[in-house]
Amino acid sequence: MARYLPTIDIWEITEDGRASLQIGQWVKAGPDGPKGRFYGHGSSTVVAFLPNARGRYRSYMATIRDYGRTVRSR
Repeated sequence: MARYLPTIDIWEITEDGRASLQIGQWVKAGPDGPKGRFYGHGSSTVVAFLPNARGRYRSYMATIRDYGRTVRSR
């Protein structure tokens, strides 16, 4: 099984790099950007950023994870 990498800047990796990221990998948006979890890459890149959870962490992560599955299946 693949191991997770240290937090990756999602803006600095190539399309191929995004496609090869493991689901659940910690990412950030820019050098000082928010931290989030990567959930898929297909027609778009799906990341659940922590500041967007606003107190409902589990339901937010579940919703974004499910959306990531639909993006990956296309």
